[in-house]
Amino acid sequence: MVENAPVLIEELDRRKAALASAPGAPQAEMALWESAAQLGVWHVVNRGTPDQPSPSGFEIDGIGRLLAVYSTRARAAAVAGEGGTVLAVPMPQALDWLASFASRGVTGITLDHPGPWTPLPNLRYFKQWVPKSQSAVTTGPIVVAPQVQAATDAYAADQNDQTYAAVVRQIAAADLFVVLDPRGDGTTPTSIVNGRGERVLMAFTDSERVKGIYGGKAVQVQARAGGEILRLVGEQFDVLVLDPQHPSSFAATPEWIRRALDGGGAGGR
Repeated sequence: MVENAPVLIEELDRRKAALASAPGAPQAEMALWESAAQLGVWHVVNRGTPDQPSPSGFEIDGIGRLLAVYSTRARAAAVAGEGGTVLAVPMPQALDWLASFASRGVTGITLDHPGPWTPLPNLRYFKQWVPKSQSAVTTGPIVVAPQVQAATDAYAADQNDQTYAAVVRQIAAADLFVVLDPRGDGTTPTSIVNGRGERVLMAFTDSERVKGIYGGKAVQVQARAGGEILRLVGEQFDVLVLDPQHPSSFAATPEWIRRALDGGGAGGR
């Protein structure tokens, strides 16, 4: 499960303590948010749906609506409660996603509530502090599609046309990992042929699930747009299997994809 490196959390907590001892000090406040931006992921509690995730938040007198972000999964899970969903949103995508909630009247974000807060317009300035390599600041897998994982978990728990279509729509809006075919042109994803003679395209929501299939083999992994992957199913492949051999594994054929995107669910899958 994706998590920020402990050394980064220790530094963040040190800077939070420094700000608490000098409330409103500009240098201490800037140092805190610089540390927060250097985390590999920001955790949020999803109070929306798998198809339309929405971070939890708080109404603060004199400030307004603040979205809650957490530096560790444990801190987010303590708020989520039993059965709650925690999303690990990679940086810098988390900044753009949270900033988009300005159109819904959100004022800002709060870190590890009750903790410091900052107005949403400040998020665009945080990008200068985001490390170029997420893998350098995280331990465990790199999750490229946390919203897709939330949707597949919801589908595995309650399989119906609505939760199925929600997964397909999240795939269309996300990036996924594919393993490139070493015999191909350098862009073609690896596929397998199943017992029915169908060409199966495999895609993954995080790096650990890639390892679950390929083990210690040397493979070339690439992030590809989910919409492009869905398009390939039908053009070059017969079936898409997402996170094969995982408990939340998900399969789709061109017909099921078309029905889901047209709003009709997967029908007779």
